[in-house]
Order: sequence, then structure tokens, then C-alpha cells
Amino acid sequence: MCLKQVSTLACTYTKPLAIGATTTVRLPVVPLAATLGTVPKPFVAQVTAVASEVNLRNNSSPVMIPSAAVKALALSSYVDPSNNYSLPLLNPTIIPKYAMPLPNALASFFQHTPNTTLVPGTNSYNLDIKQVKAHILPPGFPATDVFAYGDPARPDTFTYPAHSIMANSSALGLNTSALGRPVKIKFNDTRTNITHLLPIDHSIHGAMAGEPDIRSVAHVHGSKNVNQISDGYPEGWISPNGKTGGQFSVTSPTVGYNPNPFDQPNNQESTLLWYHDHTLGMTRLNVYAGLAGLYVLRDSNEQAMINNNSLPGNAYEIPLVLQDRMFHADGSLAYPDKNPAVATSPAISMIPEFYGNVMVVNGVAWPFLEVEPRRYRFRMLNGSSSRFYTLTLSNNASIQVIGTEGGFLAAPAPVTSLTIAPGERYDLVIDFSGVTGQTITLKNSANSPFPGGAAVAPGLDDQIMQFRVNQPLSATPNNPLPASLRPGGVPVLTPTVLTPRQVLLAESTDNNGRILPILGTVANGLLGWMDTVTETPLAGSVETWEIFNDPVDGHPIHLHGGHFQVVNRQPFTAIVGLNHALTNIAFPSAAVLPGAQEQTWKDTVISYPGQVTRIKVKFENAGLFVWHCHILEHEDHDMMRPMLVK
Repeated sequence: MCLKQVSTLACTYTKPLAIGATTTVRLPVVPLAATLGTVPKPFVAQVTAVASEVNLRNNSSPVMIPSAAVKALALSSYVDPSNNYSLPLLNPTIIPKYAMPLPNALASFFQHTPNTTLVPGTNSYNLDIKQVKAHILPPGFPATDVFAYGDPARPDTFTYPAHSIMANSSALGLNTSALGRPVKIKFNDTRTNITHLLPIDHSIHGAMAGEPDIRSVAHVHGSKNVNQISDGYPEGWISPNGKTGGQFSVTSPTVGYNPNPFDQPNNQESTLLWYHDHTLGMTRLNVYAGLAGLYVLRDSNEQAMINNNSLPGNAYEIPLVLQDRMFHADGSLAYPDKNPAVATSPAISMIPEFYGNVMVVNGVAWPFLEVEPRRYRFRMLNGSSSRFYTLTLSNNASIQVIGTEGGFLAAPAPVTSLTIAPGERYDLVIDFSGVTGQTITLKNSANSPFPGGAAVAPGLDDQIMQFRVNQPLSATPNNPLPASLRPGGVPVLTPTVLTPRQVLLAESTDNNGRILPILGTVANGLLGWMDTVTETPLAGSVETWEIFNDPVDGHPIHLHGGHFQVVNRQPFTAIVGLNHALTNIAFPSAAVLPGAQEQTWKDTVISYPGQVTRIKVKFENAGLFVWHCHILEHEDHDMMRPMLVK
């Protein structure tokens, strides 16, 4: 961890080393803009002793020469053939792969520290938003300006991705250790006197009515029992200039800005949630700029499996936040600022989807992880804007899926290939036993758009990170994975409403001639954000939703206010009528059950083109929520609808 102190960069390195062992610490140096393309002057590093340190022979003052990669930056740009960018882009082929270690977002120093006394019986967090620099690219390349959530009392917590929040379930029967406590999070936006890092398209809803460019509202994605005022409703944003979303609401009813801490009751099973920006018309930009972090929920069942060594924990439990990015030659984030298909561009820059050519995991481009020959647990999140990933290991080894967004599977499900859509999470175990000395690559083969778009580019989005099995065993290997991951199996949801709710995914065009991904109902056709609410389930009810996907692309559909179970998927044919309403629906082949890796609670599901995806949904609390596609470009461009749980 490094903190700038005037002209000194003070860094703390905490990895223990055996006597006689050596290590290398790489400190990226960012040249001033005026000297971009030149090598910075040498600098001096003074290594000082710490308490209990015994090996002092390297505590000298060596002169360090920054990497010559900085010099190459001026020659490394290229013009993207899509013509969506006004400035040249950093050529991704010159970025060294597997040059930086994977940061562990569950390490103790990467966790937010709760205030346990502010509100008795709860864990409280106070999070600001600031603009900071992040070292996403390898040493020698410039740092990147990002927006970051952080604790103002701990400046080192303003990071990309954001520091993790650790919580314990308060659910009956899952809190036997009495550790479960509700969480309160106060989200503040302190980005004063700055402009947005990315181009804003003021022609789309939520960004066209005079709203401030700098504004935000956070959503804890996957929270099952949350009140509407703590869910991050897209119109409930705040801005540093004092304006709030309630002043600019474009729908009725709405949920305005909540000045109080958001309440997370944690009355659900152990799982991986994440918190991210959810501002109407700005979600894709704020999340891409860095506003996302992990929220890990434990329970007694999970902790018992970790304690008896049947589930990897501690140093052997590591999150993998998958994202894709693009960069300009100065290291800044690149995002489309013009749309050549629209005559009035660049003011109108929204594109159907965004696909970056630099693969980023836990905030680092193409990292590596050194592992021991044993099992590791990986908590995987697809945090990309639009990109799906179909993941395999280069040695074709099996991956054990043990959970999804809503909790554990009934039993481990072995797979050799796993597709994960934006917003989805999977809980995985990979066994590196028996492959000592090998280097294994996590590979990707998903087309973009998914499933029928362009193939992956060799050497770029076809690979994600490396596992290097080069560490000696430092602890007793795990016991075998439990045959049963949850007592009593996955609860069976029985619909209380007999008639299925039939909703629609489709495409249209907007007033500027752009592709407009949009939702609706099978009976009524296309419906936008500002149209009358049509999804009005009752709190406590269980409904069957039939999600008819008429476009050519897959969509990850996310519901707020409740979790669901996937029933099946089935191809369909239909006659498209007025306003894209569907009639004469027929099913030419039988329904297909979900794969074993999907057979538990979920909050995001892949809806494949030309198919109906059936889910059973349990609605928890009354209130105004939303359902939407989790491709962020889609939800920002009208593929999101209010949902009123009565």
C-alpha cells in the first residue's frame, strides 16, 4: 500500500520472507503530461526496518530506473476501426500480459472497517466518492484516473475496485454464531469541481432533463429483503451541487433521494453481493469509471464448512471481478464519445454495447496468481458492461460450481466450461493438486455480442489471467468438498399465482435511429421507462415469469426485490403484431431444464434469443423496485422498467 507524502511515496510491504529470500517491488511511475513519451529521471528508494525484521542486508538506497515502456507510449496508439473514439487508443497488443499479481479483494487490508458503536446492534459504513489514480496497467504505463468509493477516515481505501464490505447473515437458523448484524451504509458524493471522466450522452432518458453530470446512487446488487428507499432506485440520486433525483424524476410513482444510511438487513443466505452505481442514464459510465465493490455475506452453514476444512477459506478464498476496459495512450479510460451512425454525433454517442480489448481482473490488466497445489475457492463476478464470458482452463480441468448469486447449490456441480453474463456471480472451486509447476490460463471463448456476435481476438479477450502452481503447501490440504452444501437442499418454490406473467425483450429504434433494446409485455408490446407500470406482484407472493426474448442477442435479466429459481428454457415462434406484441405463440421443441450450476437461488439469469426463459420469483417486500437487462448500455437506454410490489 502506497501513500503520497509531498515528494515522497511511502509504501508498506507486508509479505513475510524467509531469511535469505529475495523479492521485487515494482512501483509504477507516472510522467507528467508534458513529458509523456520520455523516461522519468531515476529515483531513490530508502528501505527502512520494521519491528521484528531480522534480514537487513537489502536495506540500502539503490537507484531505480523506471521501465522503458514509458518511452514507447508515444508510439503505441492506434485508431479504432469502429470510429467511436475521437482520440487515439492505447494499442492493447503492447501491454505485457501476466506482469502483475492479482490483488485479493478479500484480504484484510482490502476490507472496509465498520463502525460498530454509531448505531448499536449494526455495522455502519460511511463511503464517499473521490477521483483517484489506479495502476490498472503494468509498471511503466501511466496510472488511470478512476472514481472510487472509500472511507474518508481512511484515505487508502479509495481504490478500484472499491474495498470489500464483510457481513454476516441475520437469517433465522443461519446465525447460530450470533454474528449476524444489519448493515447501514451512508453513500456520499464528494466529487466537487470536477467533470466526468467519460463522455455523457444527453440524448437518453435520465441524462437529458438538466440533471447534473456528476451524480450517483448506489445499489447493493443481490440484497433480498431490502426496503425501496435503500435499494438504489435509479431516480434517487444525489449530486455534490445539492440537487437530488427527486427534483428531476421522470416517472410516477418514483423513489427519491434517501439522505439516510441505506439499510441492509442481511436476512438471507451466505452469498457474494456487490455494490455499484445505479444512476438513471449514467450507470454504464459510473460503473465503468470505477464505482463498484464487493459485499460478502457469511452464514453459519458456510462458516462450518470452512472451519472443518472442507471448503477453502482465508488465503485460499479469492474473488475474481471480471471487467473489460480500453485506454487512451495517456492511460486514461477510453469510452465511445461519438456514434458515426448518427449525423449529430459526437453529442450523441450511445452505442448498443461496449466491449473493451483489455481484460481486467480485480482492477489489474491480465494478472497472474501464484497458488499452492491444493483447492482454491474463487468468488466470481462478471462486472463488465456488456461482455459475456465462456470460461475454461487451458489444461481442460474440471471446475466445481458450488453456488450462484443467491447461495449454495445443493451439491457441487462439475463443469469444464462456464458462461457468466454481466451481473451474474458464481462460487467456484478449482483443484490445483497434481499440477505442481504448471502455468494454467483462464480462457474465454464467448462471442460479443453473445451468443452470435464476433469471435474473441487471439491474444486479447480470449484470455483472462494465469494461475502459476509454484508455491509450496503451507497448510494442511482441504478435506473433500461436502457432498451436500446446504442442509435440506434448495427449498422448492411453489407459485401462489397460477397464471404466468409474460414479459418481453425486444429491439426497436429511438428518435435518432439507434438500436433501442427495450422491455415490455407479450400482450402489450414495447414499454419504456416512463410508461405505466405493468408488473405489480404482491409482497410475499410467488409468481412464474415467462421471459420471451425476441431479439438476436442474449440478455442477463436482473430483478430487484426478490430472488428466483430457473425453471426451464424453451424455443418459441410467434407472430409479431402491433407495437411488437406477440401472438400465435408456439413451441416447436420441448423445454430444457437449467444446468446443474443454475439450480439454486439467483437474481440474474441469461435469457437466450428465440427462447422463453421461465423463472419462479419470490417477492419479499412491498415497494417500488425495477427489473432490467444488466448489460449496462441496455439498462441506460430504456431496457429497464419500474416494478411495483404491492
